[in-house]
Amino acid sequence: MLSLAPRFTEHAGQLRARNSLLVRVLTLGLVHREVIIDRRAQLVSIVRRVGWLVRHTELVAFRDIRRVAYDCQRLATSLRRGLNGKVVSGDELERFSVALIVCRETEVPDSHAHLHETRVHLFDFFGEGQGSWLRLFDLRGAQEDLSRVFAERVAELTGVGFGHSLPTLHDASGRSWACSSCGRPGPPRPGRCYYCGGELEARPALAQVKADDSA
Repeated sequence: MLSLAPRFTEHAGQLRARNSLLVRVLTLGLVHREVIIDRRAQLVSIVRRVGWLVRHTELVAFRDIRRVAYDCQRLATSLRRGLNGKVVSGDELERFSVALIVCRETEVPDSHAHLHETRVHLFDFFGEGQGSWLRLFDLRGAQEDLSRVFAERVAELTGVGFGHSLPTLHDASGRSWACSSCGRPGPPRPGRCYYCGGELEARPALAQVKADDSA
């Protein structure tokens, strides 16, 4: 099991996502979370249930949604010494989070809207990442692809764009990775930009840039 992600389906302008079957089995059905994005009703419903009786439903109108927040976090779960003698990450755990940035104050100017914004969490996508040691043999989960598809469908149905770019992350060599088209940062490995689909490219490490400048 390389990924732990919600299952989502779309039909007739309605996107439904619920926590994975594994989570429901492990919690004996006591923990339930479902997100319904209905383009016709212009409404997002987040249903949470803990136990058999405690149920909470949160409704978000499309008109209150400012943007979709899409974040990535990486945690090294093991360290190994590479062929060059440097200590690098062996295995990694990744979490991709999708949320809505909402402002329910209607009479606030755009210049001050950020002061009234709240974050409404939708789902997290967990899975095995790709470490820096022997990448050729390091298996990865599908959490990145699944979360990207989900975030894109949420943005498309609600009619808003993505929020702030991902934080700048560095690979084992200290290089950052960014889109060759729009310049936004991305995960520290080859791939495509979450925002425009352009190719990700490595940028020199800060120490190497300083060395080149001094030379």
